[in-house]
This record gives sequence, structure tokens and C-alpha cells, in this order.
Amino acid sequence: MVSSFKTVQEQRQIYPLKNKINTYSNLSSTWSSLSTSLSSLKDIAYTLKYSGDSSVFNTSSAKLSDDSFFSVTASSNATPASYAIRVNQLAKSDIAVSNTMASDTAVTTMAGTHKIQIKSGDYTSNVDVTLTSSETNDSIMDAISDAINNDFAVVQSTAHVATDTYTGSGTFKINIDGTETSIDYDYSTGYTWDDVVSDLVSKISSNVDGVTAEKVTDGTDVSLKITVNDKSQYITMAAADDTGTLLDSSNLNIDVTKEKSANALASASVFAPTTGNSKLSITAKNSGYDNRLIMSDASGSALDFVGLTSTILSNHTVTSTDTDAGFIYDATSSTSNDLNSVLEFNGIQVQRDSNTITDLVSDLTINLKAKMESTDTTVTATVGKDVDEIKSKVNDFISKFNDSYLYIKNRYYSGDSGRGIFAGDSTAYSLMKKLQDIAIGKVDGLTSGNYAYLSEIGITFDPSTGLSMSDSSAFETALQNHPDQVADLFNSTNGVATSLYDSLDSYVGADGSIADVINSLDNNVSYLNDRVDSIQSSIDKQAENLRKQYESLQQQLAQLLMSQQMYSQFGGGFF
Repeated sequence: MVSSFKTVQEQRQIYPLKNKINTYSNLSSTWSSLSTSLSSLKDIAYTLKYSGDSSVFNTSSAKLSDDSFFSVTASSNATPASYAIRVNQLAKSDIAVSNTMASDTAVTTMAGTHKIQIKSGDYTSNVDVTLTSSETNDSIMDAISDAINNDFAVVQSTAHVATDTYTGSGTFKINIDGTETSIDYDYSTGYTWDDVVSDLVSKISSNVDGVTAEKVTDGTDVSLKITVNDKSQYITMAAADDTGTLLDSSNLNIDVTKEKSANALASASVFAPTTGNSKLSITAKNSGYDNRLIMSDASGSALDFVGLTSTILSNHTVTSTDTDAGFIYDATSSTSNDLNSVLEFNGIQVQRDSNTITDLVSDLTINLKAKMESTDTTVTATVGKDVDEIKSKVNDFISKFNDSYLYIKNRYYSGDSGRGIFAGDSTAYSLMKKLQDIAIGKVDGLTSGNYAYLSEIGITFDPSTGLSMSDSSAFETALQNHPDQVADLFNSTNGVATSLYDSLDSYVGADGSIADVINSLDNNVSYLNDRVDSIQSSIDKQAENLRKQYESLQQQLAQLLMSQQMYSQFGGGFF
């Protein structure tokens, strides 16, 4: 009886509320899914509504008759054109190698610090190689290699007796990789060199980023040392830029232009061409003739010892055998060398330092991949609108438009599955109508005679199925012949993508009308759940009270039955 009571009460009071909860929950979930779909549509509309250089409709591409030898990337401003290209030589990095020398041969005559100067491109590096009186051919090569690979750009002044005096004032400049800082100094009253260097360390440390300034003390002498912390950055401290005399050769003697770490200019390694022998290899970090290695023994004879003599280095002598010292590639001149890439471009030979060429044709980047043989056919590169990419974006727009439009339509009208969940919803209907109007409507504000409808470029609308690119060839023809008109149809002030984006802006997002609908539905669900809990609690209490009443009646009945049994027994014994 208690169970029956609860069932009846729940059916009367709770089930109707749960049906409402299910309805509101389904509506909330449906609106949430639609909001996600509309957000995707808004995103692609945002992409298509851009105009100018960033417009999707300005996307250009280069098509190659053969992509085995190079690739071409075109920016949006690339001029439509056709080019005939041959790759006759790839750019290479300059390589110098030492003599092949017996690895374990003892060397006792090279003790001291040897300074190597390396130039590549616009930069110079000075590398210190410290050797002892107990070396081998192999260990000397290792020392040179380690010094190059671990080098930092360092500027160190001439040492002066710490107690000697310098008098003067002015301003000099420190340029770190293009960032210039002026350092003012005033020692007109006479400062000791110890005080001068200490003051400069403080000024440089406080004002110049990316360097470590320090005072070097050697007995009674002091000097200024500046180290560039990033190996890829250069330092310039030109004496000519000092308005005083502090950097002059008679004082600090600092005059460097684009000093860079050797590590940024070259890499070095030691290998064993044959068992028991060693060979040093130095390779330029950047390719091309302008970045060739120009090396010398600035002091000492480290390079000369391994066979890279001043004659070989100054003449850029190419090795004649695998055991000799010299260069691997010829660098006779800027027009005759093995280091530059060489192209035949529209019948004209051109050279560059790199295999990535950005300055041959405006807005084109050519990446060379392989040298062509004489039997290979000249490659034709045709630059024009990237029809495939633009078409892909427009098809993506059509797909996302249909995802949203059909989602609403299929849930608004009644069908075989019954009444649609959006049926009668004014917000859903209004949104569906906006999408229809944009799809079939005329774009206002365009030049008379230009495309004003999507249908004019092969994109049509069917109320049952949505948008479609029904005539792909018409779209491609319109894009090739009138790309600006196609772009305006989408991204002008009243364009399809612009209007759609602006319309959706009021629907989606945290402050959109769909979010308000979802919040309202969720609040209703929350309220009804609370009501269900409250009513269920009341029914449970009533049921518990009934249970107690029935238990009391059962106890009374049990007592009556017991009394009846006793009377029956008593009555039987009496008779």
C-alpha cells in the first residue's frame, strides 16, 4: 500500500516535472551544439572577410612543370608570370682541411697562446688557442677545434699599470647585434687606470644588455674585458666613434667592427681518415662565396703547424690530394666559384650565397633542392592565383554554412520523427531566415555590372539542402578572370562573409542570444530539479507516516488475534 501510494504521487507530481526537465535539457544540448557549429561558421567567415594583402582571395601559388629540383613559394602580392629556370649549381659552405698527420707524434715546441683570426661574411672572430709543451698532432688539432667551437666574441683592451693616470672625457658607442648604446665618461680630473676600468665595468654592466664586463688584473696591470653572452651576436666598438681619446691605440686600444664568436662563423672537427692519423676540418656556418673562410695566424703558428700555411690561406688553395692541407671548394672570384648557387633564370645566369633565394623576384622564394643535369628539361614556374587554395576555403565555408543551416532546419520543421525541437522557436526561425537571406540575397554597394549574387559565380542555394558549388568551372573562371569581383562579393562592407560574421556576432559567444537561451534553459532545469527533490522528500515523508500507521494497525490486529485465541482456548477448557 505504501509503495502504491508513492507510485501514484510520483506519477501525479514528479513525472510531469521530469518530462519538462528532459525537454529543457534536450533544448539546452541542442542549442549548445548549434552554438558550436555557428562558431565554426563564424571562424571561416572571419577568414573570408579579410581584404587587402591578407585576403584569402589574394593567395598566390607557383606551379612547376617538375618539382624535383626546386620549390617556389609565392606571397599574396606576387605578380602573375611564368619563368624558365635551371639549377646549375647548389650553394655550399666553404671547408678547409689540414694536412693528414700521425696522431700520436709528440710536439714540444708549440707552448703558448696562438691567436687565429677567422672572417666570414661581414664578421670577424679572433680565437685564442692555448697549447703546452707536451702535445701531440692530434691534441693540437683538438685544441684548435675546441677553441673555435667554444669561442665567444671578446673585446679586451691593452693593459695599463693600475696606478698610472688617464685624463680625458667623451662618449663612445657599444653596438650589440644592431642595438647601440652610448657610454659617457668624464675622467678630466685624472683617474688611475684601476678606477677608469672599474668605472667602465659599472657603466657597461648597467647600460648594455647581453654582455659581461670585467676588470682583468695581471700583476700590477689592469685591462677591460667585454664578453658577448650570446654566441650568435656581434659587437662593434669603433675608435672613430669615440668623441674623446679613451679607445685610441695609445689608451685602451679598442677598435673592433662586427666581432663575432668563431662558433657563429664556423664549426670544426677532428677525424681519422686512416688508422693512426688525424685531420682537422673547419666548415663555414653559412654557404656562398661571400661567406667563405678567410683565415690567418694573427699571432703564433697554430694553423701553419697543421699545414694551413699563409700561402694556402691567402690564395684559397684547393687541396690536390686527400692528405694535403687546403680548401675543398674553389673560390677564385665572386663570379667563378664552387660556393654560390648558380641559376639560369629566363636565360640569364645568376648567383646567390644561399639555396634559399628571396631577392630574385619580388614576393617569390625559391628553394633549391638539386642540381640539374644537361639532359634535364628546363623547369617552367607559373605564378598566379592559387585557385585550389581559394576554392578549398570557399568549400569549407559552404560546408560549415550547411552544418548550421540544416541543423536548424531539420529541427524546426515537423517530419517523420515528429515535431521538431525548434518548432515555434522565434530565435531559431530568425537565425535560419538570416542564413537564407544571406545565401540568396544581393550584396549591395558593389560596382554596377560586377558580381552581386553567389549564384553568379556558381554557388547556389536550395532550401532543402543549403549551399553548394553547383558549377565549379564557373567559380574557377570567375576567380581567374575577375578575382577582385569575387573577393568583393565575400569581403566588401556588405559582402557575404562580412554580413554573416556580423550577424552571427549577436548570436554566439558569451554575450550572445544563444548563450542567454541556454542559461535560461539550464536555470529552468536547475529549478525543476530542486522542485523534484522537494516533492520527492514530501512524498517520502508521507509514505513513512503511512508506514507507521499501518505498522500500528498491524500491531493492534495482532493483539486482537492473540486475545481471540486465548478466549477460544479458555472457552474450550470451561466446557
